[in-house]
Amino acid sequence: MSEVLDFIYLRGEYVSLFLVAGTLALSGKHVATLLRLPRSEVGDLFWNAGIAFVVVARLGFLVTDSPSSLTDPLVLIRLQGGLHVFLGVLGAAAVVLWRTRGERGLSEARLAWFAVLAAGLVITTVTYDAACVVRDACYGAEAPAPLGFAMSGLSDTRLATPLIEATLLLIAAGGLLSLKRPLTPSLIALGGAAALLRVALTPASVRGADAIGIEAAAFVVLGIVLLLVAVWAERRTRAITPQGVPNDG
Repeated sequence: MSEVLDFIYLRGEYVSLFLVAGTLALSGKHVATLLRLPRSEVGDLFWNAGIAFVVVARLGFLVTDSPSSLTDPLVLIRLQGGLHVFLGVLGAAAVVLWRTRGERGLSEARLAWFAVLAAGLVITTVTYDAACVVRDACYGAEAPAPLGFAMSGLSDTRLATPLIEATLLLIAAGGLLSLKRPLTPSLIALGGAAALLRVALTPASVRGADAIGIEAAAFVVLGIVLLLVAVWAERRTRAITPQGVPNDG
């Protein structure tokens, strides 16, 4: 039975990967239009940042949790293996820093590309969470009905935590983007909200409170920093935008 479940999960991981890639490809043009950036360059950033995320997150997991497996190429690319998500985010951020290496500090152009990254990470999270159905991996912490649902292969009822996260992120995105505020700070704030939401839902994950650790603390810091940057960027944008002149960036 375990072999069957492993096959379903592995197949679901490939399907999830293609769904994420397809969603990013389709959404890239819309993100580019909203932020008034070249469509091809947004697509390139999504692709390069996505690769950096997976590679850094996977290598980070192996180095810290199973260094002996680094010599096995099959383990390196095994999709159902672990990932250190925060390290993956740092890897993706490094791509943006390289892309904007000619900029100084938190320039308007650099912030715009970080807004693209934030949008891409949120889109990836929502898509991957929603694809938990095809991986048969929507289960979270144990919870009584009606909060918990019966899951295949499990005798207890559990929270559908990935679907909860995807729903809350969509609500947050809709709320932030519906406001008449500059888009760059709004997307950065959305990234901060996503980081804090991940931590807030950690106790509801399948590992429960045991999953709270250094990575959760790092996401708290990241979320707060992104929210502060978003507030600062919005104030700066409003300060340099003449009254009566609309600003969409």
